[in-house]
Amino acid sequence: MKQTMLWKKALPASVMLFMLTISSGYGQLGISMGYGLQIPGRQDLKFRYYENGVLMKNLKTSKVISSWSPVSNLSVTYWHHNIGFDVSYLKWENKSRGVRFLTNEIPPFRKMEQARNVFLLSFLSKTRNPFHKEGAKDDDSYGYWGAGIGAGITETNPGMFRSVKLAMQVLYGVSIKLTPHVRFFTEAKYLLTHDADNAPPSTFTGWKVDTSGHPFPLRPHPHLDTRFYDLQFGLRFRL
Repeated sequence: MKQTMLWKKALPASVMLFMLTISSGYGQLGISMGYGLQIPGRQDLKFRYYENGVLMKNLKTSKVISSWSPVSNLSVTYWHHNIGFDVSYLKWENKSRGVRFLTNEIPPFRKMEQARNVFLLSFLSKTRNPFHKEGAKDDDSYGYWGAGIGAGITETNPGMFRSVKLAMQVLYGVSIKLTPHVRFFTEAKYLLTHDADNAPPSTFTGWKVDTSGHPFPLRPHPHLDTRFYDLQFGLRFRL
């Protein structure tokens, strides 16, 4: 029993020591905290009424307005020369409202709320900072682009409690050195998340709202097209 407890305590310490060794000997390991604003892409809503789990009404929108909202971000980034990897967590909430419908009937309410938590693993590559000053060192500031894939956890109200589906992103960022261990960064992200489709139990009676992105030519999948445009600012601390 004591050996098990010692092992549980030693494992996190060993992992941290290993990560710090990698950071100091082979590359740069950092933790970032960011805050920003997301702008939703065009979305479609389906207001659906069920009786004992059977779909009775399906009222689709032709125009939806979705709110802008703040986004918080926490990530761990590892750089080895010009190549890097990033594990990030993003969280935001926003509201959507159906303005026009494809049917003459209108649901008893038009608004719904969405909450999204996204975990992403991204590949990064450094580029020249487009605002680079002549005579400045390359490490003082640099640009970088990246692409990532992961999981998005979606909750809607009224609607599903929780859904875990595929999520993706592409990004471009600029990093500026403030001190040897602190950098300021700004990033522009293009996020794709999965539709939020409900599957109510057979005993359910009432309204639920399904969400989806409006079709566009470059979507990777018909159900992976809910878009968000995210602008982030924050600090990255070298470990």
